[in-house]
Amino acid sequence: MYYVGFLLDAALAVAMTAMPFFVYKQLGGNEAMSGWFGGFAGAGYAVTCIVLSRFVSRADNILHWAAVGMAIYIGLFAAILFSRNPWICGTLYGLAFSAMALCWPALHAWIGSDPDPEVRKRHTGWFNVAWSLGMSVGPLLAGPLIDWHYGLSFGAVVALTLASLALVLSLPHEEQHFARATEEQLDARQAHDRASEAHLLCAWFATLTVNCLMGLTRNVFPKRIDDLVTSGRLRFFAEDVASAVLGANAATKFSWLAFVVTLASAGAFLAAGHTVRWRHNFAWLACVQVASGAAFWLLGHTSSLMAMILAFAVFGAASGQVFFAALTYSLADPARKHRRTTINEAMVGLGGFIGSVVAGSAVSRLGFDAAFRWMPLLVLGAVLLQWVLLWRGQRAVAGEQH
Repeated sequence: MYYVGFLLDAALAVAMTAMPFFVYKQLGGNEAMSGWFGGFAGAGYAVTCIVLSRFVSRADNILHWAAVGMAIYIGLFAAILFSRNPWICGTLYGLAFSAMALCWPALHAWIGSDPDPEVRKRHTGWFNVAWSLGMSVGPLLAGPLIDWHYGLSFGAVVALTLASLALVLSLPHEEQHFARATEEQLDARQAHDRASEAHLLCAWFATLTVNCLMGLTRNVFPKRIDDLVTSGRLRFFAEDVASAVLGANAATKFSWLAFVVTLASAGAFLAAGHTVRWRHNFAWLACVQVASGAAFWLLGHTSSLMAMILAFAVFGAASGQVFFAALTYSLADPARKHRRTTINEAMVGLGGFIGSVVAGSAVSRLGFDAAFRWMPLLVLGAVLLQWVLLWRGQRAVAGEQH
């Protein structure tokens, strides 16, 4: 399953890195069009997660649905190559990512089936490390392929997804691999499960928040890099004369940033999988989100590649910590784990939609500097709403106890 996560997210990372440059170079679009493409993908993923969650969770083997989602994704994404109509390409891209709604919740639910919370935490930690490493490697592969010929990146997506599909078909049913929870285990984890229930809504909204920012980095910020490279304004630090290395191949330059953000997420997953201080700790969740807002303020005020790398690293670590916490709380109740991981994944897609479409439109009208200046304030507002949701969750759990 770790290999499945690595290969599949490598494929998705190649696709997400390639699509903005496909929009700019092949379709003649701008950051707003690229934002809409990412928005179609995020909205389709979120809606499909919600609509199908109750149905798919009743399946005898949820991995069969994961395989179906991968097969549909391959066909729809490859079909984009045969059109230059932005509406057709955007629709195919959105539908392709909608098919992933059959896949990712099922994979998370399978890996999170161990009845022991500590063992489950380690399993999900390593699984998250695996897929985030795939997400890191994907852009490094995509950047040069796009600069050589955009069609090569599409071929890489198909090949990586096919390999992941073959592995999924070889996996056993979760009940054949994991033992059922004993009464002793259920009694021992009651306090953990109640605390997870109280933090659940708050963590879901935190997932929505960081994925709004993630949608912006994936679907809107590539245009910033393209503009800086084209105009010769991109610098390593603050040197007066730009290096010749930075004067071409914008897709490769952006792939470095995409590599950093997901590598930082992998580091956060690794740390979270082997520590407990973050668990049921709202202050920590709030701090990492505020740090990500500050990182986005920096992105709007710099042309230094090293400053961008620092900002992407901060954001990547923050988004990894938030996602891990939300996934942990979603898996706490075995009877509802698939439905809840589906909702968590829907927050990923909805955040991608909001970040891509709203931020893409704002950047197109206001420019990067003005649009990014508001990021810390927007994140602070989101954190305040999360605190309200936590307070309500704690009251609801306390009421159930009485």
